[in-house]
Amino acid sequence: MQTPAHADGPRGTFALRSPVRPNPIALATVLITGIDGAVVEIDAIDAFDGTPLLDIKPWIETVDVPPGWHPET
Repeated sequence: MQTPAHADGPRGTFALRSPVRPNPIALATVLITGIDGAVVEIDAIDAFDGTPLLDIKPWIETVDVPPGWHPET
């Protein structure tokens, strides 16, 4: 269990985006470019082609905005 600053109480580790995890699963913010059945296509990421996608979380701007990122105008 962890208590993130953006939540109103504790949450399970696997429900969070926290890098503090008991397993070596990578976390990344990506742009979904397409979905074809069970195949989710994403923009560039540091992973091998065909790497399994284990979880998708929705974009929460107050939590997920990378440092220095600015929306396109």
